[in-house]
Amino acid sequence: MKIFSIELSSKFGSIAVLEKDDVIAEKSWEENFKNRQQLFDAMAELETDWDSVDLFAVGRGPGAFSGMRIGFTVVNALAAPLKKKIYALNSGAALAAQCGAKKTVVVGDARRNKVWAGIFNGSEIASEFRLMERDELTAFVPEDAVVVSPDQDRLAELLVGFQGLEEPHFPTAGTLGGLVYDRFMKGIESEAYEPLYMHPPVFIEPRFPE
Repeated sequence: MKIFSIELSSKFGSIAVLEKDDVIAEKSWEENFKNRQQLFDAMAELETDWDSVDLFAVGRGPGAFSGMRIGFTVVNALAAPLKKKIYALNSGAALAAQCGAKKTVVVGDARRNKVWAGIFNGSEIASEFRLMERDELTAFVPEDAVVVSPDQDRLAELLVGFQGLEEPHFPTAGTLGGLVYDRFMKGIESEAYEPLYMHPPVFIEPRFPE
């Protein structure tokens, strides 16, 4: 089974091609948020026959709003012509797998003085992602958990008291694709096919003259 995986939920984007759970090609880059040319350059460098891909995997966040939307748009466009399967998985699962701890809390900066966080046993989510005030994080994190964040630079002061990794870590497309392959072969259904937004939508009334 050939898999194309895309992960754009953090400031480091990545794509990968896998044969089953074996990564045969992977590209990563630090995002330039002014445009997404890096993504399309990386896709061209893979020189992949998209018709040969059996399954498209996409990280659904939480994380960068625009990155998650673009990830879904790209896999939709690639999978649609031959109606290939698409599998969505939360990006925290990849980050927890890369951390390698028995219990991991994945934390991110949700802005507006809030954070989002989810608890994982291995790479399996044990407590769904929650949006919370920063001062609620201590009560949420189990004592035996390792705390990891793609936003370590922005949350360094908040995360000082936790057992964790000092440097920021970012979910990768290769790890995500391997997890998707494992779940797909076990018959586990894809997660909801939509980005995992933590903030509720905000409606702003249009300012039209009467």
